[in-house]
Amino acid sequence: MSLVEDGLLKYRTALILVLLFLIGCVPPEQRRMVINQNEFLQCEASRTIQKEMVKLINDIRRSKRRCGYKKYPVCGPVRWNLKLTRAALMHSMDMAKHDMLSHTGSDVFDVGERVEKVGYKWRSVGENISAGRETSEQVVLGWLESPGHCANMMNPSFTEIGAACFRNKSSKYGTYWTLVLASPAP
Repeated sequence: MSLVEDGLLKYRTALILVLLFLIGCVPPEQRRMVINQNEFLQCEASRTIQKEMVKLINDIRRSKRRCGYKKYPVCGPVRWNLKLTRAALMHSMDMAKHDMLSHTGSDVFDVGERVEKVGYKWRSVGENISAGRETSEQVVLGWLESPGHCANMMNPSFTEIGAACFRNKSSKYGTYWTLVLASPAP
């Protein structure tokens, strides 16, 4: 955890404790309070996401890694794909609009169907999702902590990626991220 994240965690914890104290001092009929903790969360610019995701994921793939209990060898780099980016954006927008965090869209499509919908013919496909983070680095570090998401990033059969973030300040998490990893059909 970085110093900034540690500071934010301490600040949020202190804020919650103060609010709990204040709520306890107010008569029950006046305890209704709405806090929009995601009002200030932002997504990085799409060009930044493209540059950072490719760099971060390729840096991860350059080293052996353990994802949960499974060991992964060094694997080749990934490159950016605009069709995969469109599929990622569609899913991030859907999650933000419907205030949900799920690999299944509100239309019950999965990642393979979303990728096909944008015209990408795939041999293998995977997806990582995240919410409530502002930067590509925060998102990728979170995925490294999840064995399944880490395994997707270390999967040598994936050669192309696309990623997107979409913001809905009135939703539970504020920001919704999708990374689509795939390899094209021969």
